[in-house]
Amino acid sequence: MKHIAKIAAVAAILLTSFTAAAAEPTSKYDPRKTIAAEQMLPRDGIDEMLAIPINETKQWLSIRGARADNPILLYIHGGPGAPMMAESWTFQRPWEDYFTVVQWDQRGSGKTFSEARRQWDPRTTVDQLVDDAEQVALYLRRHYGKQKIFLLGHSFGSILGVRLAQRHPDWFYAYIGLGQIVNGRRNEAAGYDWTLAEAKRRGDARAIKELEAIAPYPERDGTVLPKKTQIQRGWAVQYGAMLHGIAEDDESRRRSLSPAYDDYDLLSTQLGQDLSGERLWIEGMKTDFDQKTRFNCPVILMGGRYDNITATTVARAWFDTLDAPKKAFVQFDRAAHYVVNEVPGEMLIALVTQVRPLAGADLPPP
Repeated sequence: MKHIAKIAAVAAILLTSFTAAAAEPTSKYDPRKTIAAEQMLPRDGIDEMLAIPINETKQWLSIRGARADNPILLYIHGGPGAPMMAESWTFQRPWEDYFTVVQWDQRGSGKTFSEARRQWDPRTTVDQLVDDAEQVALYLRRHYGKQKIFLLGHSFGSILGVRLAQRHPDWFYAYIGLGQIVNGRRNEAAGYDWTLAEAKRRGDARAIKELEAIAPYPERDGTVLPKKTQIQRGWAVQYGAMLHGIAEDDESRRRSLSPAYDDYDLLSTQLGQDLSGERLWIEGMKTDFDQKTRFNCPVILMGGRYDNITATTVARAWFDTLDAPKKAFVQFDRAAHYVVNEVPGEMLIALVTQVRPLAGADLPPP
C-alpha cells in the first residue's frame, strides 16, 4: 500500500507539473524557433545570413548548404517584390544536401526593404534589378571561389534570369527557368483567356462580369495595368492557376513562420511587394524574349501543367525555338505555378537528376 501511495504521489506531482506547463501563456512559444531547429545543417555546412553592398545599397542573402563543396544555386524570386527567403523553409532543406542555396531579397523586397527602412529607392527598375543580380552572382563566385554557379529564375525572376544568363553565360553551369515568362503581354493574354474560359465553364456570373469589364487585357497598346492584373489574378488563383486544385494562396501565413524573418521584416515584405507591383509591373510586362533564343550555357525550363499564371504552354513553345549547348524541358503534371511547394519531391528529383550533373567535374565526391 505504501508503494502504491508513493506512485500515486509521484503521479500527482507530475500531473500538477504538466498542468502548470499547459497553463503557461502560449505567447511564449515561438514556432519559428522550432522550425529553425528542424532546419539545422551539419557543422561543416554553410549557414549564413548577411547583407552585402550591392550598387550603393545593402541587400540581404541567405546562404545555406550541407556541404561547402556543393555547387551554388542562386534563386531569383518573382513578384515583383515577392521574396522566397521567407517561404524557403517549406521546401528548401532537402535541396541543401545537393546545392548551396542562395535566397536573395531584391531591392524593395523583404529584408532588403527592411534594411532601407522601407524607403523606396527611385532608381529601382527592372534594368537595375538585373544589374543587382549580376553583382550578387559575382559576389558568390568570388567569395566562395567558384568559377560557375547555377542560376534559377522563378516567375517574374525569370525575366532577370534570362537577361543575366545571356549577359554572362560563362558564369553559369546552367540557367533554370521555373514558371518562365517569355513575352509579358502574351503571357498575360493567355492567362486572361484561360481564366475567362474557366469562369464561363463554371457558370460563375460574378467572375465573368468582372473579367469582361477589364477587357481588353492587356490594353490595345500592349500595356499591362496592375489594377487589371489584380482582378485577373484573383480569379485565376481561385480557379487553381497558382496552386492546382486549391482556391487560395496564403503566402502571408507561410511567411509568418519563417525563421529568417522577424515581424518588422514581415510588414516590410507586404509593403515592398505592393510598391514593387505598382512601380515595376508595367515595365516588366514589356519583356519580349521571342527573338532572344540563343544561349551559350545550358538551359532547363520547368513548369506546372496547370500553371496559368505564367502559362507553361507559352514557355514550352519558346523552348522549342531555343539554341543552347544543352536544353531540357521538365513538366510537372500535378502542379500549377507553385511547383516547389506543390510537388516538392518531384522538384527535388528534377534538380538532382537534370540540373546538378551539369556541374560535371566540379561536383564533390559522394
